[in-house]
Amino acid sequence: MNELFSALVGIAVFGFVTSVTPGPNNTYLLTSGMNFGVRKSLAYVNGIMVGLVLMFSAMYLGVGALFRAFPVIQEVLKYVGFAYILYMAYSLISSSFVHKHEEIERAGFFRATVFQLVNPKAWIVLMSMYATFIGDSTDLLKVGLNLLVFLIATYPGAVIWAAFGELLAGWLSTPTYRRVFNISAAVLLVASMVPALFL
Repeated sequence: MNELFSALVGIAVFGFVTSVTPGPNNTYLLTSGMNFGVRKSLAYVNGIMVGLVLMFSAMYLGVGALFRAFPVIQEVLKYVGFAYILYMAYSLISSSFVHKHEEIERAGFFRATVFQLVNPKAWIVLMSMYATFIGDSTDLLKVGLNLLVFLIATYPGAVIWAAFGELLAGWLSTPTYRRVFNISAAVLLVASMVPALFL
């Protein structure tokens, strides 16, 4: 029992720490929080969670072994993910130049879910968690509990970024400042992929 508790605490710490470190999702959530507020950004956070469940399930069913057998699949995912990041960055920059009566495009639940499937950071985090805390376990209840704790610990880490973005909104109420912020966030969004692609 103590061993299980220690493992769950370890997963919780791992999930929270990895969820608050910079990455594509958090950069987007920061910008989304500033432009739309926390409440409207929760659809994106929920999409992340569903995407992680799908990825974890795929790993449990053997996708991790597939990646190890065919490393080229991971390489393809990296570049598909990078292409999507470029699209998101373009959307952020474009939103800086829309008129007040135009609707700024917001990535919601579905796009967030799909993006996780090609998000290199998400795959790296999940594979690390799986290898460290799950391994060859076939106990479905234990595996499910580990995943649940990971998701519960990850959720607030993602919401923090949207909340920080909403906090910034008051300071960046001037259109010019907001434009500079959105463009800077777009650049950071692209830069967040560099470690996954080249390191």
